[in-house]
Amino acid sequence: MAPVSCLAPDELVARYDVFFLDAYGVLVSGDGALPGAAAFLRRLARAGKEYLVVSNDASRSPATSLARYRGFGLDLDAARILTSGLLLTDHFAAAGLRGSRCIVLGTEDSCDYVRDAGGIVTAPDDDQASVLVVGDDDGYPFLETVNAALTVLLRRLANHQPVHLVLPNPDLIFPTGAGGFGITAGAIAALVESVLRLGDPGGVHHFVALGKPNRPIFEAAVRRFPGVDRRRMVMLGDQLATDILGARRFGLDAVLVQTGVGRIEDIAACEFPPTHTLAALG
Repeated sequence: MAPVSCLAPDELVARYDVFFLDAYGVLVSGDGALPGAAAFLRRLARAGKEYLVVSNDASRSPATSLARYRGFGLDLDAARILTSGLLLTDHFAAAGLRGSRCIVLGTEDSCDYVRDAGGIVTAPDDDQASVLVVGDDDGYPFLETVNAALTVLLRRLANHQPVHLVLPNPDLIFPTGAGGFGITAGAIAALVESVLRLGDPGGVHHFVALGKPNRPIFEAAVRRFPGVDRRRMVMLGDQLATDILGARRFGLDAVLVQTGVGRIEDIAACEFPPTHTLAALG
């Protein structure tokens, strides 16, 4: 593997025209904006560079996210935010899920994403629900809701009824601030899949993941900038297994920002290593 170069923020801004920015671990943590994040966005604006926050978060709408980011002192607008929840509309259309009854694990914004996609949000114990969408780890009584949803799914599998599993956010963990971490939707989906193998030993039923590192979110991001050469686009992320892997497989350059989950010492084991590294945005 060729050595990975470490760039300074000014070098990075000069090299690319479009910047895809992860949120948690790059711009923000659970405590607020990360050092240098606000200044980096201003630097991009001064240089006339385009940028888009590309987030696996499916628990907040762009409007909710915008209010939060602005509260952290980040100068953004909703048009610069792409969340994995927004990908549900295309997925529901392509998979024929419009009009389906859906159990949603997540916040009210997670439920709104499903409604906007054409799904009917129903109770977690609704035996007529054929779709489970795991949007977040928060927004519901965890044990009771997961147990009810698993019961519905196992009953449907036993009766040979259709089951569709959708995961906008495949992240397993996120940085909570002060060196801490928390589980997120991907970890809950892994739990659900492991239990479903009791009724699905062949492993036929699995979650369709939409967010990083999967193609749908990168396809949606690139579509926002028609006519721009992909070689002039770059993904800035803190997770090697999502941000970096997804971007590199999609044909984009990627920068590991060392303010979140990813560690420099883990790069050597990566099949798709980052193009560059960056100590921090500031």
